Order: sequence, then C-alpha cells, then structure tokens
Amino acid sequence: MLNEGEVDPISSPHQSSCPKLLPVSVRVDALLNAQSLLIERSVCYFTRHWLLQKVFNKWFACNCNGFSSRCFFDQSLYERSGHGGHCLDCTGNRDGPNCERCRENYYQREDNYCIACNCNEIGSRSLQCNSEGRCQCKPGVTGDKCDRCDINNYDFSEQGCKPCGCYQSGSQGNQPNCDPTSGTCQCKENVEGKQCGRWVWHRFHRASSGAGGSGISFTGQAAGQGKQWGRWVWHKFHKASSGAGGSGISFTRQAAGQYLRCKPGFFNLDEENLFGCTPCFCYGHSSVCDSAPGYSRVAIESVFARSNERWTAEEYSGRTLALQFNGITQTIGASAPGREAVYFAAPDKFLGDQRASYNQELEFKLRIGESGPGATVEDVVLEGAGLSITQAIFGQGNPLPSGVTQKYKFRLHEHPDYGWQPRLSSRDFISVLTNLTAIKIRATYTPEGVGFLDDVKLETARRGAAGRQANWIEMCSCLKGYVGQFCESCAPGYRHEPANGGPFAPCVPCNCNGHADICDTETGKCICEDNTAGDNCERCNRGYYGNALQGTEYDCKVCPCPNHGACTQLIDETVVCLECPKGYGGPRCDLCSDSYFGDPTGRFGPVHVCQPCDCNENVDPNAVGNCNRTTGECLKCIYNTAGFSCDQCTRASVNWEMGPPNPPLKLLAGYGLGFYGDALASLKGDCKQCQCYRSGTLESGFGPPVCDQVSGQCQCKPNVKGKNCEQCEDGYYNIVSGEGCEHCNCDPTGSLNHTCNIHTGQCLCRPGITGRRCDACEAYHYGFSSQGCQTCECDSIGSVSLQCDPHGQCPCLENVEGRQCERCKENKYDRQRGCVDCPPCYNLVQDATNDHRSKLNELKHVLSNIASDPTVINDTNFENKLRDVQFKVEDLWNRAKQGAGGDDKSLLERLEELKKRLNEVGDLITQVNNFTRRAAVGTEMGTRNVTEAEEIIDDALALLKNALDYLETEGAVALDKAKDRSAQFGQQSEQMSDIAREARVLVQKQMEEAEEIKNTAERAKNTSAQAYELATEAIKQQQNISDELRGLKVNIESAETNLEKTKELAAEAANKVGEVHSDAFDIYKDIYGLTVPDIDVPKLKEDAENTANDARKLKQDAEDLLKAHGEILANLDDQLDQSEDLLARGMEQQQLVDELLADVDAANSKADKAVQLGDKTLQEAQETLRTLQGQRCSKEFDNQVQESKGAAQNALDSVPEIQRLIADAENKTHSAQRALQGAVDNAQRARDTAQDAQQKYAEQASQFVIHPFDFEGNWII
Repeated sequence: MLNEGEVDPISSPHQSSCPKLLPVSVRVDALLNAQSLLIERSVCYFTRHWLLQKVFNKWFACNCNGFSSRCFFDQSLYERSGHGGHCLDCTGNRDGPNCERCRENYYQREDNYCIACNCNEIGSRSLQCNSEGRCQCKPGVTGDKCDRCDINNYDFSEQGCKPCGCYQSGSQGNQPNCDPTSGTCQCKENVEGKQCGRWVWHRFHRASSGAGGSGISFTGQAAGQGKQWGRWVWHKFHKASSGAGGSGISFTRQAAGQYLRCKPGFFNLDEENLFGCTPCFCYGHSSVCDSAPGYSRVAIESVFARSNERWTAEEYSGRTLALQFNGITQTIGASAPGREAVYFAAPDKFLGDQRASYNQELEFKLRIGESGPGATVEDVVLEGAGLSITQAIFGQGNPLPSGVTQKYKFRLHEHPDYGWQPRLSSRDFISVLTNLTAIKIRATYTPEGVGFLDDVKLETARRGAAGRQANWIEMCSCLKGYVGQFCESCAPGYRHEPANGGPFAPCVPCNCNGHADICDTETGKCICEDNTAGDNCERCNRGYYGNALQGTEYDCKVCPCPNHGACTQLIDETVVCLECPKGYGGPRCDLCSDSYFGDPTGRFGPVHVCQPCDCNENVDPNAVGNCNRTTGECLKCIYNTAGFSCDQCTRASVNWEMGPPNPPLKLLAGYGLGFYGDALASLKGDCKQCQCYRSGTLESGFGPPVCDQVSGQCQCKPNVKGKNCEQCEDGYYNIVSGEGCEHCNCDPTGSLNHTCNIHTGQCLCRPGITGRRCDACEAYHYGFSSQGCQTCECDSIGSVSLQCDPHGQCPCLENVEGRQCERCKENKYDRQRGCVDCPPCYNLVQDATNDHRSKLNELKHVLSNIASDPTVINDTNFENKLRDVQFKVEDLWNRAKQGAGGDDKSLLERLEELKKRLNEVGDLITQVNNFTRRAAVGTEMGTRNVTEAEEIIDDALALLKNALDYLETEGAVALDKAKDRSAQFGQQSEQMSDIAREARVLVQKQMEEAEEIKNTAERAKNTSAQAYELATEAIKQQQNISDELRGLKVNIESAETNLEKTKELAAEAANKVGEVHSDAFDIYKDIYGLTVPDIDVPKLKEDAENTANDARKLKQDAEDLLKAHGEILANLDDQLDQSEDLLARGMEQQQLVDELLADVDAANSKADKAVQLGDKTLQEAQETLRTLQGQRCSKEFDNQVQESKGAAQNALDSVPEIQRLIADAENKTHSAQRALQGAVDNAQRARDTAQDAQQKYAEQASQFVIHPFDFEGNWII
C-alpha cells in the first residue's frame, strides 16, 4: 500500500514520464491513437483499459462502457452504488458516472449513438427531447424540434403560436389552416375573412322613451344594420317598448350581431359546399341575399318501374326515334339507325325552373351494347334561356360507357374543374337552370349502337316538402323598385325596361306625366286619368285636345268636332278635326278627301256624298291627287295602265328594238311604249311592255302597230315566228332584211337538213360538200351524193393535178393510169422516172394480154348475138349466178323499203296516211278556230258581266254608304231629338217607345238589306272573276294551239323533205339494180373468158431445188463462221477478271453500269440494223423468186442471180460480227449484274458485323457495374 506521493513499486524506467498520482485518484492518458503513448501507458498502468485506484490497497478498473479511460473516485457514488469510479471526459456525447447515458440535450438512438436534440429555443418548453428525439413544444407549436406553428396556428414567438380560429365550414377542404406568419386562414373560393368567418356587431337607433321613464325601443322592424365589406346587412327585431316609469332595453333576438362568412354576392356557408357559399342570383338585381326558409332537399327521379315515364329518344339532328322500355330490367333503351348519335331526352318534370339544382348532382346509370365507345364534348347536354352547355360522358371522373351498367354523377356548377362547355358565369349558368328546356343524355357511342338508361336522379329543393333543410335557396334583399323572393318583379310604380324584357330587365319608375300613379310592370303602359291616353299618358284621349305634358288634371279639353271625333290644336290655337268620316276632310270635315270624289256642299250642282275613286287599285295609295275630287276620273294610273278608271293597259306605240334579243335591246327614238296584259288582275303589274322585234313585225297603215293587248302577240312578217316576231321559222334566215325571212333553199342532197344559219343562210353540209346551199363538192373531192363527197386522193407523183373530175378520175401524166394515177401503163414501170418502157422481154406478156383482150371481144360479140338471137342453153352454173343476182336485187329492194318507212307499206300507202293526217290536222284547226270564236264570245260576255257586276257593286256600295251617312247624320239627329223628347216628356210615353222600337226595326231591316246587297255583289264579282279566268284560259289555249299548228307545219315540211329523199333513194336503188345487172353480165363474161396460162412445172421445180441448195450452203457457211470465231468465247474469263477489278472500285460501279448499258444500246442498234439487213435480203430473195417465176430472158436472170448471191454472201459475212457483238453485250450485262450482287453482299456483311459488334459491346457494358470503396480505399468491381 503506497502512501500519498509514493511511487508505484512496479514502475518501469519510464515512470518519470507517467503522470503523478493524485490523492485517492489516478489519471490515465486517453490518447488511444498513438502507439508510443500506448506502450508508455501500458508500462505505467499495466494496460490502457485499466484505471488504478488506491482503495483498500486494491486496484479497480474504470467502468466507462468503453466511452472513457479516465475516472476518479467518487465517494458519494461509492456510497450509492458500491463502485466509486466516476468517469471523466466521456466521448460520443455521453455522460454519467459510467458514461451510461447521453449528455444533456441529447438522446440515444436505436443504434446507441447519442444525437443532439436541436430543440428550437423559441418554440420548445425545454431543450431536452424524449427518447425519440421529439422536443416538448409550447402551445400551438409543432414539429419534432418545435420549430413551426401547428396547423390553424400562427405568430411563432416565445409564448408559442396563437390559434388562427379558422372556421371549419369556410376553410378550404373543411380543414382549418392558416398562414403561419400572418394568421390568415385558407378559405374556400366564395368565403372571406381572416378566419373564414367573422362576427359583425350591429348599430341600433335610439328612440324616445315613454312618459315618466327612459329607455330604448325600436321604431320599426329593421332597427339595426351591420356592414360587411362595404355593404349593410339589415336584421329584423320585434318592437319592444319600455313600460311607463321604467327604463331598460329589451330585445327579442338574443344577440345584436351576426357571424358573416360569405363574400359579397354569396350566401349560405355550407360545409358540404366545395366553394363554401352559393352565389346570389336575384336575376342580377341584387347582390345581397340569405337562405330562404321552408325549403327541403328532394330529388326528381325516374326509375322506370312501370313505363318509360315519358322519356323520349332523338337523333343529334332532332329527329324523334322509337324508345324501347324493358319491364324486366326496368330500363329504357334506344338504338341508332345510322352513324348519327342518339340521345335520351328528359320529360317535363326534369325541366322548367330548376335553379334549386344549382351545385347539386345529376345522376344516372348507363350501359351500351358495343365496345370501343367514341365520346364527344356533347354527351350530356343542358339547354335553357337560349344557351346550351355540354359535358363529355367521362367528365368529372366518370368512366367511359361499356357493356356493364355504370353509375354517373355530374355536378351542376360552372367551375372549370367540372368541365361544362362553354365556360359561363354563375349568373348565366343559373339562368340555364332557371328556364331549363332540355336535358339530353347520349345513348349510343358507336354507329348503329344501342344504349340503356336507368335510375335518373336530379337533386333539387322544394318548399314545404319533408326532408332535410335546403339552405341553398336564396331570399334576395331587393333594392327599391324590386319585389319578389328573387327580385323578379317590379314594385308598384315601376316597370321593366325594356318593355316585356322579362325578370332580367331592370325596373325603372313609371313615366306617366303626372296623370297616373301606377303602370303595367311588364309593358310599362300607364293607367291614365284626366282624359289622357298613350303608354305614358303623353297625349289627350280621343275627342279631347290640349297639352297633356303639363301634368295637371285640366290639360285636355273636349274637341268641337262631330260625333265627338278627335281634333288637334294648331300653333295659332285653331282647333282642327282629325277624325272626319271616311272620305271627308277639311277643318270641319266639309270637303272630300284625297282619293275620294263628290260634292258634299253642292258647290258645283246637286249634293253628292264623298265616295272612293275607282281606279282598280292601279294607283299609288301613298300619292296625292290620284283622281279628280269632283268627277272621280283617275289621273295618276300606274302599272302601265290607262283609262278613266285605269282599267286597261296603256295603248301606245310598240317598243321597237334595233336588234334581236342577243345583242342587247335598244329603243328606237320617236316611238312610245306599248303594253299588254290584264289591267284588272288581282296581282297588279300584269301589263307588260310589248317586245316586238322591228325587222320581223308588220307595220300598219296608220303607224307602228301595237301588240295584242291580251296575249302580247306581235304581227309577224312572212316566215317569221315567235311571240315577239324575233326569229325565223325553221328553214328560213335573214330576219334583219325587213322583208321577212328568206328561204334557206338548202340542197336536199348535199345538206343534212333544211335549216341554215339564221344570219348567214349557210346550210349544214355533209362531209366534203361546200357552198352556202351545200350544192358543190369541196376542192379535191368528187361524187356529189347524199353521203357527201369523197376525197380524190390523187397520187402526187403520177397526177398532173390533185383535183379529180366529178367521177373521181385524177388527171394522169403520160404513161400513167388508174383512178388515182397510182400505176404505170402496161409494159411501163418506175413512176419516179415517169414510167419508162419495160425490157423487151415483157413484150411477150403484152402479146398474151392482147390475145386475151381479143378473146374478150369475141365473147362480147357472142353475147350480143345471144341478146339479139337468144338460144336455150342448159347451164346450171349460170342459173345459180342469176339466182344470186336476183337475191341481191331483192335485198336492195327491201333496204329501199326500209329507208322509206321501215314496214311493209308501200310508198303510196304511206303518202295516203300522210294525207289523212293532214286532213285530221285541218279538222283540228277548224275546231280550234271554232273554240277561239266561242272563247272570244265568252270573253266579251265575261267583260260585260264584269262591268255589270261592278256597276251593281258600285250601286250597292252607294246605297250602303247613303244608309250609313243617313244613320250617322239624320239618324243621329233623330236619336238625339228622341232622347231630348224622351227626357222632356218622360220615359212613360208609350208612343215614343213605339217610335223608337219601330226605328230600331227599320234600321235593322235596312242593315240586313244592305248586307244582302253586299253578298249579291260579292257573288256577282266572283262569277265575273270566274268568267274572266275562263276567257283567259281560252286565249292561252288558242295560243298553245297556234304553236302546235306551227309545229305541224314544220313536221309537214320535214315529211316532204323525207319524201324527196325517199324518191332519191328509190332512184339510187334502181341505179344499183342496173349496176347489179351489169355486174352479172360482167361475171358471166369473166367466167367464159378465163384462160389458164402455160406453166412450165419442171422448170419451176428445178428452180426451187437450186434455191434450197443455196440455202443449205448459206447455213454451212454460217456454221463455219461460228467455229472460226470460237476464240471470242475463250476470252470470256479475261473479261470476267476485268469486271472484278472494276467492281473493286465501288465509287465507279454506277458509271460502269451506265457504260455497259450504253454498249447494250449500241449492240441493240446494230442488231436492229442486222435484222433490217436480213429483211432486205429476204425481200430481195422474194423478188428473185418472182423473177424466176416470170423470167423468160436467161441472161438477165443470171445477172440477177449473181447479184442476189453476192448480197446473200455479204449478209452471211456480217452474221458472225453481229453474233459477236450480241454475245459481248450479254457478257458485259451479266458481269454488271454480278458486280452489283457482290456490292449488295458486301453491304449485308457490313451491316451484320455492325449489329454483332453493337450487341457485344452492349452486353459488356451491362456487366460493368461500379461498387463502393473497400476499407482500404480500393475500388470493388
């Protein structure tokens, strides 16, 4: 045991470096990383892990759990635990006697490491955290380190965070939350206020207290108001008065304030409302509203339990389709007949005023029968108030339709998140629901598809219904001038502007100029008083005059006019009557007004009442002075009418034209206008201007004529037709001559028909024919006939001229013959040299020909003898020939008959039928004339009836007018007198009563007679109108018949032309029969005149054998030539090597191919030349053969044979060269093909190599993965 200050007896020589022992403690160096100190420490203290203590002469180790190597003896610790070693300098943020816990403000992690708490000094109650590292936060503070305000708290400070007080129903997503700095709550879209809701205090007016006391009472229902963001909100309280002698305040409401949460223009803060509040609709007249009481949540449903519940189906275009109801599945279905989409249309119970469905849901179940639906933006459609909003079926998170029944929900709100198109404001969206006219749900989504609908439900609200309260229905606070729950009506004294503008129109005060207090709220029409009238009481009533705008009850005075008629006051205060009896005028109604005539005062004779001028409505009713006010004569007729009563079309000169309808029309100076038509037609303006063409119209002796006033037909000159005489008849021309139209006079043979150009007279010619009349052949043509003229086709070498004679014979040069001068004469040849003489050897052929001709002459003589002295010859062949000729003649005759008419009737029969038809036409014309005369008589009678009917009507109207005037004047006077007398003598006078009763009977009887006269006049007028229509129809039929007659005339002329052609065809057929007869005799002569020429058969056989031998020799020579050029074939290998060298140069391959192709073309060209040479050789061989057949001169024959042999030898000599060129071209072509194939193979090999390399490198790259460092600092791969 060592004393204090003693040295350890087992100290090493290094003890001088050991630390000095302290009393009752030993210090140990904790330098663990230095090896030298470790050795020293081990010498001083035996080991680095031990601490020596001097206790009871024993050494004890420090228990620091590995976090320290130093300790001291702690007596108190020893007394508490029995172990006095108190560790020093604990590492790893440890603390405690044995380093057994984390130091202050640290906590121990699961891996036994001590980590700093890092508690926020401001937000934490203590800097020490729990075992999970979480700090203890102050009120309103959150976070593991207490470093921020909790949700719905703000103002991070030493006292913690203050509560925001966010109102849950007004907070976004119904989750109270605010800005941690400002404390402003995050409100829903239509909610305001820092806390998404605030308390508003109300101010109250103080009223005087009762007698003997003091206090506060309310003088009205609304005794307080609160202001919310610029608007005053009134609250209702019941009247409460303090008792006498007492004092105090009494309220029937518990609080004098209200918690206002919605933005201005919104109401009903609802937790279920995603936007917080509902906008005030109020038809746009107020922005202040509240929830209306008495409404409950209901739903409009269609479950299709028993029927289709009046749902319908319609196409996109609106066409209604059949709707199917399935009672088993309780669904309705619709199918599309084509590609157009089909919709389910809701019945009336879903329509109308559905504003209560705003921000509510439309639900339904839908199923389709096909796959692959094609949705559009118009799958769900709402229509109303002139607007239409649409939605895709998959909108608002709904699925696409399929074969499985699926549920769909659509919220009826204008927010963009709900996807209704087009984008509308809340007012417009609610307007659609306020007057909902259609709800359409698309049924089919594929062409010819099928759709099924079930369980449709529209959420809404209804007053007085059972269920949960619906607070989203508004009760508007209307401004002055508006009333109604929704401010939809105007208050008394107000009206809509504009009139009938509906509930959206603003209300303005009534404007009645002081003569009324109220007006109609829709039209604005005032309920006038003080003898005023007008929508605004702006004028005096009928029978009164004055200035109603002064606003007093004495503004309007009684008019001094008969029958209490209306009047006016002029500037000079003269009163003029305004409502005189019809037809009267003047300041006191003593003159006939405009468009009336008569003499009411008798200034010009007897008194005549004013009656309307009868101008048959052919005057301008807006014009002044249409007729003479005394005589009634019409002065200003319009619509091209004239006469005393404007009852006829203007009779004036014809409107001459300077040219036909094309070019433009011009009027001839000095001539007036003529018109035709019906001046009395009900549709005015029937008088049309005559359009007679001057050159084609006849002139009368007393001046230019007028057209027919009824039909407008002009009087045409000869051979001119048309209503306006503006065109020539068919087969005529030159209307501009002024003498009528001239006949075309077309040649029937050379023209196609009998018509011609209406200006030049040029006929339509057949091919090869020319001339105005088509009467001559064109140049270089001949054979004028109904088929046209044929071309001469004269040979330019053998002809003197290209023009032939009428028979087609061309003028030939000397020694040239043929119709076209296309051949040399006999024993002549070579037209290019002018047909020179043939070699003398051809004289033999000439002799043979002459012999043959002499025999033909003899035959002709024999035939002529037979014709003059016939004898019977039994010759069967001749009879057969004659039968053939007869058959041909009959065939020609049948063809001629077909050309004449196509049937078995003879030409005379057809002419007879044509004559009969002409007679029928004549009868028809006679009938037409008779009918025309009857129509004229009927027209005259109808006109007379019309005149009589008009006179009767005029008389009836005059009588009726006189009766009315009598009633209005004398009758009124008598009635007034009767009233006066009745008032004078009393109502008990029986005689006066009888007189009055009799007067009434007489008046009634007279009115009945007037009505009967009026009816009779109407019947007469209708009868005359029918007669006039019949006459007009007869005139039109006459005109149509005239047109038909002109057409028949043209047909007759055409028939005559066809007859002439038939005659020509018959003559032509007769000529052809004669020609056939001549041909038959020619055939007969040919048969008996044929002679067989002498043929030397052995000679021809010998020539053929010689030719065959020559051919075999040519073949042998060709084979020898091929053998001689065998070396060319041997050079093919060298050429292949050269081709391979060329292929090695890849950039020159295309050029080589081009060169080879050029060589091929050259070889082909040479081959073509060779073929041409072979053809030429063949042609020469054929000429040689012909020479052999007809050769009689051996010397010339031998020469030609030698020449042919030489040409053949030359051809054979050129064969090997041709074959060599062809073989060379083929070899080069094959080489080029092989070269190109080699290039393709090389490209493919290169591509395969690149792909293999790419794949290999990719695999290597995928295997190369980098791992972290090891403990030695090396890469681990």
